[in-house]
Amino acid sequence: MKPKLEALSIAEANLEAANKALAGAEARLAACQARLDELQAMFDTQMAEKRRIEDGAMALQRKMVMASQLIGGLAGERVRWTEDSNNFSDTKRRLVGDCAAACAFICYTGPFNQEFRRYLVEEKCVNDCQMRGVPITVGLDIISFMVDIGTIGDWNMQGLPADQLSIQNGILVTRSSRFPFMIDPQGQALSWIKKKEANNVPLFGQTILTDPKLKDKLEMCMADGYALIITGVEEEIDPMIDPVRKTTYY
Repeated sequence: MKPKLEALSIAEANLEAANKALAGAEARLAACQARLDELQAMFDTQMAEKRRIEDGAMALQRKMVMASQLIGGLAGERVRWTEDSNNFSDTKRRLVGDCAAACAFICYTGPFNQEFRRYLVEEKCVNDCQMRGVPITVGLDIISFMVDIGTIGDWNMQGLPADQLSIQNGILVTRSSRFPFMIDPQGQALSWIKKKEANNVPLFGQTILTDPKLKDKLEMCMADGYALIITGVEEEIDPMIDPVRKTTYY
């Protein structure tokens, strides 16, 4: 019996020593695991920072490529921009003469056809400016000088024919400081004006020359900026209309 007790004591002593060794090993393992977790967190943080830096570098690289492409593209535009700048300076220099020609067109060409209008502007006005040393565009296109494509498109949608004579008439009607007297046998001008001024015509927006309230209507429309269409005008015109009318043929 005694040998067994001695063996048990020895075994218990060995177990206690083994448990102490196990506890020490587990403590060291926990410390190592904590250090490993700390290093793993540091690694993850550094990897995230690395990815952020790489993403920033790639974005910067793309911007550099786009900037280089833009600079390369703009370099090819330098010649054109220089030419445009020179052309703009020349256009400004000729602006006085061009405006004089446009004013002459508005003031004097309304009653005439397209050919005679061209003659008055190109053969008379342009030549006169050149003789007087006033810079002016040779072969000036009155239409493109006085109205843009978008406005012409709006006029066409409102019923104005697309030929040059009609567009010139539209310019005369809208750019003149006086109100137009339109010779309109086909009714094209009347149809266009009605559509163009649809939102700018009072209830009596169309009247006749013999209307007993013509003076009051004319006075109110001119005072408030409304459009007033007087139709059926024949050979005689009320003198009160003379100061505000301008003749234009359609």
